[in-house]
Amino acid sequence: MRYIALGDSVSIDRYPAAETGIDRLGAASLFYRNNDKVWPEFRDRDLAHIHPGITFTNLTEDGATTTDVIEKQLPRMRGKADIITLTAGGNDLLLSIGSRWSPVPTILGRISEILEALDEGLVIVATVYDPSDGTSVLEGKSLPTEGAWLAEINERIRSLATQRIRIADIHHHFLGHGVTATEDERWYWKESIIEPAARGASEVRKLWLEALQR
Repeated sequence: MRYIALGDSVSIDRYPAAETGIDRLGAASLFYRNNDKVWPEFRDRDLAHIHPGITFTNLTEDGATTTDVIEKQLPRMRGKADIITLTAGGNDLLLSIGSRWSPVPTILGRISEILEALDEGLVIVATVYDPSDGTSVLEGKSLPTEGAWLAEINERIRSLATQRIRIADIHHHFLGHGVTATEDERWYWKESIIEPAARGASEVRKLWLEALQR
């Protein structure tokens, strides 16, 4: 069997490693193989134990957009996968801040294109989290229009669910653990509120495991 991770920094190792000094604590890495010393409660709860012999290819990249997934990551898959995780759309939205036009149709069109290309295997698609915790205020900027776009994107992503395409509702799960949370309850990297901390990465992996078992 083969697991491939596609998408952006929600999946990567960089920010959990920067926080802890320990590598391979990103969501995709933990989903594949847990670090039992850091997260003992997830011992044996990973793909390496659920599907012995499964291989892992991590194609996720910091700052990746849906366009990057289509143009750079999908061509590097080199064949089919049995399990795929996808975290994408958040950077597209960030790049659209200040735009007069909604990016939602374009972003959802690209996500649909990605899913059409992934015509085999189980695909777990993540909704886009909201570090503002629904306040639409991020790093001192009021972004009400972008907040409405985020709500629409996530509603549309949820509607994509099928038996083969499963949704990991990161948006819902992370609410209350962003700017409105105390520091010990915040799941985002303290140096940048838009990136996952080690706890955040583990929570993403937790949702993927739940989606896998549905």
